[in-house]
Amino acid sequence: MTGRFITFEGGEGVGKTTQVSLLADELSARGLSVKVTREPGGEVVGEHIRSLLKSFSSHMDPLCEALLVFGARRDHFVKLIKPMLENDVFVICDRFYDSSLVYQGVLKNVSTEDIMLMKKMVLGDFEPDLTVVLDLDPEVSMGRLSTRSLNLDAYDCMQKGEHEVIRNGFRKTAEVFSFRSVLIDASGSPARVFSRIMGAVQPLLPPMTARRAAAG
Repeated sequence: MTGRFITFEGGEGVGKTTQVSLLADELSARGLSVKVTREPGGEVVGEHIRSLLKSFSSHMDPLCEALLVFGARRDHFVKLIKPMLENDVFVICDRFYDSSLVYQGVLKNVSTEDIMLMKKMVLGDFEPDLTVVLDLDPEVSMGRLSTRSLNLDAYDCMQKGEHEVIRNGFRKTAEVFSFRSVLIDASGSPARVFSRIMGAVQPLLPPMTARRAAAG
């Protein structure tokens, strides 16, 4: 594969959507081919599963939920991620399998062994080139969520203790997968957070692209 796969992880309200958009715009401006996608979702099957999870995850057995997420992930990987990478595209994904480790694993007690078995079945040895883990005090992230008046789901409405569990879960994944993960302080303005992210992304850029950006 000649493209690059960059994933964004973190709890609710940490700013993933904003930062994914900023990175896509920046890479496109540098002349790179970019595709933004998300999980669950990305393809027709995944988007249907996403809708199902959004509506019924609070009533669903955690292992059933994990299996559905990984089913969507397999479809996403085979139909979109892998072909795009083989065609020299920078694929930026809002969530990947680290989210399963945290949401279905740490939060809902599906064993790490079961999740990693599903990962092996669905993705083999495939890993992101870079995982950006956005880290933010739950008090701040919950404040951000409180300003959203529409499209709130069960995860958005979690209690502070659950947000803490998720934050700590992602901090742990960043430690375990340190070979591909960078923990980014998500406090401050979007521009300041983005500058931190670009410091981590820069080594993935083609040399000529990086030099042009520096010259500019």
